[in-house]
Formats: sequence, structure tokens, C-alpha cells
Amino acid sequence: MDKAAGEDDVDLEEKKEAYRDEAEEEAEEDHLSPARWWFATTLFPLMAGTFGPMASAFSLCALIEQWRLIQDPTSTESEGRYVSDPSWVLAVNAVSFVIAIIANMFLLANNFGRIPFKIAQPATITGWYIASFMLIGLVAAAPSHLPLPPGQARTFSQAYYYAILAAALYFIVASLLVATAAGIWLGRYSSDFKLTFSQKTLMIQVLLFLGYLLSAAAVFAYVEDWDYLDAVYWVDVTLFTIGYGDFSPKTHLGRSLFLPMAIGGILFVGLIVASISTLALDRASTKVSIRRVEKARQRALKNFNPKTGTTHLRPSKERKIENSPSSELERREQEFNIMRGVQQTAADENRMLALGVSVGAFVVLWFIGAVVFWQAEKGAGDWSYFESLYFTYVSLLTIGYGDFYPQDNSAKPVFVLWSLIALPTLTVLIGSVGGVINEGVNAITLWISDHLPEKTGALSAMKDEASKAKGSESQSAKPPGFMDDGKSDDAGTDDPVHAEAVKGIGQSMNEHAGSNAADLAAAKHNRHYLLMKEMKNVVQHTGATPPRQYTYAEWTWFLKLLGEDESDEERHRRPWQEHESELAATAKGEGPANARDKDGRLKPWSWLSQRNPLMTAVDEPKWVLERLMQALERELRQEGEKNFAQEKGR
Repeated sequence: MDKAAGEDDVDLEEKKEAYRDEAEEEAEEDHLSPARWWFATTLFPLMAGTFGPMASAFSLCALIEQWRLIQDPTSTESEGRYVSDPSWVLAVNAVSFVIAIIANMFLLANNFGRIPFKIAQPATITGWYIASFMLIGLVAAAPSHLPLPPGQARTFSQAYYYAILAAALYFIVASLLVATAAGIWLGRYSSDFKLTFSQKTLMIQVLLFLGYLLSAAAVFAYVEDWDYLDAVYWVDVTLFTIGYGDFSPKTHLGRSLFLPMAIGGILFVGLIVASISTLALDRASTKVSIRRVEKARQRALKNFNPKTGTTHLRPSKERKIENSPSSELERREQEFNIMRGVQQTAADENRMLALGVSVGAFVVLWFIGAVVFWQAEKGAGDWSYFESLYFTYVSLLTIGYGDFYPQDNSAKPVFVLWSLIALPTLTVLIGSVGGVINEGVNAITLWISDHLPEKTGALSAMKDEASKAKGSESQSAKPPGFMDDGKSDDAGTDDPVHAEAVKGIGQSMNEHAGSNAADLAAAKHNRHYLLMKEMKNVVQHTGATPPRQYTYAEWTWFLKLLGEDESDEERHRRPWQEHESELAATAKGEGPANARDKDGRLKPWSWLSQRNPLMTAVDEPKWVLERLMQALERELRQEGEKNFAQEKGR
């Protein structure tokens, strides 16, 4: 029974390790996979989960008020008199709303893992398409089937235009989910993908914000005697801190309720903006950054000339590996430096892309939005296009002078939709542009600090601060002298235990038959001591701003601790061999997951390979810390199993 129990423990640990390796490979496959699959598996469902409830909120607005108004020619549309709609309009509108709510519930249940994808997604897609087509039919039939008495000026209310917006949103989000489902049907990814907890939180935040907006509108419509849809417009303008002044509380009760309502709603907006920034756009930026590094790496391999040892990261940027370096370490360091150049090239390209996307989004939100409001206000406000540009710009920056504001019944619903999309997005984009500018300023500051004299009074303090920003005062991650075959003679450390551990690390990783058992035990102890010491060291580097990047000497030390000797030529591959290997793997339909041998070790690799430690989705200290912990855990488990077996033998 003891033997069986011991074997079960070993099998369990082996299974755990296999699952961990499989999860690690899946994570690496995910961050190396094309960005378009991230859009299909994460961004599209996330957009559906946020815009679906928004469409239902607009559908509710279309259901609450009548669709027709009798307008007095001497007053604005909002001052018209409502005309009751036929019962069939209310019935079709209500059925559409109920179907859409059920579709939303199916999507929410799927995202939280309560209903499987194959059941929830068809129900959601079908429900939203039905709701969209029903509203489209109503909107199309309204002009001809909802007549008014002759001689009276008829116009449509805000509810009619909310129905148009709801129908469009239902159709768009349903189509996004069709694109996601198509990728699964084509076998591009599994239906088991799930949104993260933070992404689910964003969906709930949007749902609660919409409920807050509609509920606050109901309260103020009753207290201030406003039309409900005018109250929706006013709450939206208030929560985004625009404040045109066309509506404001006049009663004592309304002004009293305004105090908690405004601060609560503004906090909601802040939470949503923060979530969009950290979850949606930052995740997309990370995904795009990784793909840019991968493309720059492939470009470097493709342009590599084995005869001259040169490659071009950019047309005018040449890097070289000497054909006859003095040692394997020197050749590998040159490879490492090329990979760092690949990272820098990708980072520069990504900054320009982020800046271009931010400017492009601002232009679209500004100029296209101006066209929409220009056309919508031709009846009531009779704006020129320049006036519409001015209004849109003032609104985007949440200044809100109040000299221009939406007056037409079509303009107010469009403004609510536009503001819900444009203002949080623009706030996040301004933050990303600020990040790009801040990186440039930091780079200039560090450059100045590197070229300042050593002792220049106030400038010396500036140099010290810049050095801290670069992390140059952080504790070094390598013991001096370790690269001299692991000898401790020149280690330059005051800790004799540390020096002796460095000296014996080679023996602990290369056991042989002639080794003394006591010496091997001491060597293993020293190795475990070093692993613990380096984990404590690396923890200090996690969370650094900017993220810590290790030197080649530090990477050599870490890899030696993990069993990868940078001076061992047999474990390495040349860049042109790497390129040929990747081309052959692609032709066979194989991916980077085939890069490990039967023992789980990396096959011979290059610093320009897809599996090199710099091609990681996390910061370098986190990657190193995780591998050191795994190595220590694995070795302690193996030692424990060995001791357990010896005890049983006795």
C-alpha cells in the first residue's frame, strides 16, 4: 500500500507538471498568435457584451415614448405634442425588446461560464438579429403607416430615432459574434476561450452605468416635469461633465438629488474609462507590440547573410555577427545585441502606430461626428459645417460653453450614442498619446544625464535621479566573475558562502559517476541556496518603471542556473539555421510548440529564435522569477522522492 501511495504521488506530480507545461505552451502560443485572433476571441465578444446592453437601453427609450409629434411651426421639435401610436407599434416594439434582453442574458451567461458556447452564441446571435429586423421593419413602416390629421405638421420624436440606433447596434454586435463563431467553425481557435475576470468586470460596469443613467433620468423626469428622453439626454451631458446649460434642475428637490447623482455617475465614468484603458486598449497594444517584435525578428532572420554575418533591422540599420569570434559567449552576445535591436525597432514602430491610431481616432470622432450633427441640425439649429465642427470639438474636450447644443429630435439620441462611444475612447487615447510623449521626454532626460559632467551642482542631482529612473542603482542580478568557468577567485563578493556556491554550481548540474556523495549533496545545497538568493534578488526588479531589461551577462547567469550553458556550442543554433528550421516547420504545419525535445528541454536555439527568453509577453524579471521558482520546486520534489524511495528501501 505504501508503494502504491508513493507511486500515486509521483504520478500526480508528473501530471501537474505536464499540465503546467501545457498551460505554458498554450500561453506562449496565444501571445505569438496573430493579433486578428485576439480581436475575434476577445475584442468582439467584449464589444458585444458592452454594446448589446447599450442597444437594449436605446430600445427601452424607443418603447417608453410615442413615436410621433405634432409640431408648432413657431417652436422647436422638443416642444411638440405627442400623438398616441397604434397598439401594433407598441406590441412589436415590446416583443423586440424582450427578445433582445433574452439574447443579452444568454451572452452574459456564456461569458460567465454558465451556458456553453454552442448553445448561448446561436441564441444570442439569432435574438439580436430578430430584434434588429423587427425594429427596422417598424422604422421603415412608420412614415407611411402612422399618418396624422391633414393640415398639421408631423415630426418624429426622439423615440423613433432611438429605435433606429438600437436596430443598427443589434445588427452590428450580432455580426461581430458571427465573426467570432466563424473562426471556431473554421478551426482557427477553440470555443473554450474565456474572457478574463477584469474584462467581465468592464461588462458589468457598463451594464450598471446604463442602468444608473436610465434610472436617474426617470427620477429627474418626474421631479422636474421633463420628457423622459430629454432627461436621458441631460443626465448623459451631466455625467460626462459637458454641461451645455440647456437643461438644469429648477426645483429644490431636483437640485438636492443632483448632488449625489452627479458624483456617483462621474465615478462610474471614471471606472469605465480606467477599465477600457487597462483592459481593452492596453491588452490590444501588448498584442500588437508582440506581433511587431515577431515581424521584426522574422525580418532580421530573412535579411541575415551567413557569409558576411550581417542583417538589416531597417534599410539603413545594419547589425553584424563576426564570422570568427574569440568564443561562443562572444558570438552569442552579438546575437543577443541584435535581438535587443529587434525589440527597439519594434518599440519605435509601435509608438508611431499608437500615435497614428490616436490621431486617426480623434479625426474620425471629430470630423465624422461633425457631419452627423451638421445634417441633424439643419432643421432646428441650421448649423453650418464649421459650427458643427466647433460644437463637436468643444464637446469632445468636455468644455461645453452652451452656445451650441443639440436641439433637433434626431440630434439628441445621436449625441447620447456619440458621447457614450467618443468621450471615454478619446480620454483613453489622450492618455496613450501622453504615454508616448512621456517616453520621449524620459529618453531625452536620460540622454542628457548620460552626457552631463560628473560634478555640476544641480545637474549632478538631475543625473542621479535619471540613473534611478534607469534602474542603474538596482542590485545587480549576477555575481561578478561567474563567467570564468564558475570560479570564485575573482567573484568580488564579501560573502564566502555565496562565492563557494558559485564555484560549485557546475558540479551540481553535471553529476558524474566518480563524484563523492557528500560533495554532490553540498553542491546541490549550494545550488538551492543560489536559486533562493537570486529569486530574492529578482523580486526587487519586478514592477520597475520602465520595466527592467537584463544585460547579456545577467541572462547568461540566469540560464546557467536553469541548466542552459551559453558557452556550450552544442546547445545552440546559428541564425540562418534558425530561419531554415522555421521555414521547414511552417511548411510542415508545425508551430513553435515543437521546439522542445522528448525530455522537455529546448532544442538547440538562437537568440533570434521564436522561443528565446526575450520573446515573452511578461516583463523579463517576472519570466526569470517564474523559471527559478519552477526549477527549485522541481529539484526539491525530485530530492524528496529520492529520499522517500531510500527510506522505503530500508
